Amino acid sequence: MSTTQLSAGTARDRLDSIIRQEAPIEQQATDALDLGTEYLEADVGVLVMRDPSTEAIEQITSTDSTADGLPALDELVTAGCHPSSDQKTQVALHNLSSQSVAATGGHHATTCHDDAPTCRCYLYTPLIVDGTHRGEICFVTQGQRCDPFTDGELLFAELTARLLGHELKCDRKEQRLRNQANLTTVLNRVLRHNLRNKLTVIRGHTQAMSDQHGSTEHSEQILETVDQLITLGDKARDLESVLDQTAPRETTDLTALAERVTTSVTNSFPSVSVTTDGPEQVTVPVRPSFERVLTELLHNAVKHGGEEPTVRVAIDATDTDVTMTITDDGPGLPKQERVVLETEAETPLVHGSGLGLWLVHWIVANHGGTITPRVTDAGTTMTVSIPRQAALDGDAAPMAEPRVPKLTRARDQYRAVFEESNDAMIITDDDGRILDANATAATVYGVEAAALQGRYLSTFLPDDFDFAGEWASFQTEGHTRDTMTIVNATGAKRTVEYAATADVVPGQHLLVAHDITDRIQREAELQMKTRAMDNAPIGITISDPSTDDNPLIYANDKFCEQVGYDKSAVLGRNCRFPQGEATDPDTVSKIRQAIEAAEPITETLRNYRKDGTVFWNRLTVAPVTNGQGTVTNYVGFQEDVTTLVEHNQEIASALNIDSSQSRQ
Repeated sequence: MSTTQLSAGTARDRLDSIIRQEAPIEQQATDALDLGTEYLEADVGVLVMRDPSTEAIEQITSTDSTADGLPALDELVTAGCHPSSDQKTQVALHNLSSQSVAATGGHHATTCHDDAPTCRCYLYTPLIVDGTHRGEICFVTQGQRCDPFTDGELLFAELTARLLGHELKCDRKEQRLRNQANLTTVLNRVLRHNLRNKLTVIRGHTQAMSDQHGSTEHSEQILETVDQLITLGDKARDLESVLDQTAPRETTDLTALAERVTTSVTNSFPSVSVTTDGPEQVTVPVRPSFERVLTELLHNAVKHGGEEPTVRVAIDATDTDVTMTITDDGPGLPKQERVVLETEAETPLVHGSGLGLWLVHWIVANHGGTITPRVTDAGTTMTVSIPRQAALDGDAAPMAEPRVPKLTRARDQYRAVFEESNDAMIITDDDGRILDANATAATVYGVEAAALQGRYLSTFLPDDFDFAGEWASFQTEGHTRDTMTIVNATGAKRTVEYAATADVVPGQHLLVAHDITDRIQREAELQMKTRAMDNAPIGITISDPSTDDNPLIYANDKFCEQVGYDKSAVLGRNCRFPQGEATDPDTVSKIRQAIEAAEPITETLRNYRKDGTVFWNRLTVAPVTNGQGTVTNYVGFQEDVTTLVEHNQEIASALNIDSSQSRQ
């Protein structure tokens, strides 16, 4: 027994702290029993949980760990002094030698036998949950008490039973909700995954039959329906992120967000006219999912807006709220869609045609806001309102925002990379059938991303490519990296660098490809031009004006032959090095001025070879600019015109002699 008894008030305060602590029900029960044994000066405290239908013991929690949990209770039951399992009232026996259970309201009328247990003091309190007997709390002591249990002690035991019963009820409810949520998540992912894979198979075979036998109205209808189902599955996937309130808020300019979304919509639907109106900047902390609200509502306005719809997005802000209205001039939102938003419920006879508006409703609701549809003869107006203060301090039911789970963050980052990557990304199954593809893959393969789903990779490869062998090797090795040629849907050949990883998800494989066709063409063109320059019959040089003294960075063989230097002795030097004492300084000055003015110039000047011999060089220098008009290089063309110059000099000399003789 405890040497110092607690006061009733202290015991109740400590019990309240135990129940309020964030701990499993088992820990709360253990702590409460420890407190009870201390306050009641008992030797053992026991919590017995029973099956509500059979009364069989499900769980025992005891402060005594020396005899498999319940020596005192076992002895009491054996001796006939423990109340029956359906006892609904409290039983307090401070001296079992002179008391019976019946005397205190128990159902057993038996007093203790000669072989009665060593426990002489006993306090039994039933555990009642929703009117059903779920167990009992017992405190037992080997020695008897001189005085009966006080009202405060009885009240403490009763309070302990009620509080633990309430916590048990909450714990069981939370467990049921967790089980339901886990089951829903598993079913959602498994069914969505399996349905998507099967739909891609249907799409692939339908597309193949259409390609072989010609497109028909039936095949087009099947493809359209499959695409709608795949899109619906993608939206169902998005529900997980929408309903996940752990995503951190980010301060977002809603005006800039609206402009970005409207630009995307007008790019996708050139016939639509979308205007935005509102303050220059409206910043509110929202979750990343809020962009989906504008995207869905604008797409919905376009869908219901006729052939050339006009849509207006208006933003209005006050100190407490931000309101966005999306107005179109179409025939109006269907009644069943309005009912879903107005009543926030579906019935077997009234339900929305898709998940888009449900996504909008849930996202707005998770931000503590509202969405209101209004349909007139002039069109439909959807009004979204979110509270600015709620966005800062929490949602309608304020709660701390926990750290984003690593798995959720990784999934979101993966999806963003997949969808926005500049590389083609494809997910396939074990047979090489495409399950998913991003927009870049659609561009590379020459077909819309949705139309890629269900097709085999092999259909985009040349006939002489051993796909079966390469695919088997890839699945065995687990990864591969190479360059290959594909034939896209238009029949054009494209060269791609690719890396593939097997089983990124069991049975699914990731292929990342980068289209290098244009790069190869540019490299081939550059190589051709380089060969032409290398083999040109005149000297060609290129200098770099961004480096001190504008040194040469290229010189062809003909130039090296003209000046008599090896290429290693030419590169890195300014092209003035062939000049000498007889080089005309006025000509050199003209060339320098033209270079400083970034203007082309052609001059003939006397140069010197490495061995000191003189040659006449007809030099042309021209600037090379980039797309912004900035000079990046200078190209020089050197032609040895010594023979021509000397011939002209001989002619001139002869003419001078003839003229002189004529005068004589």
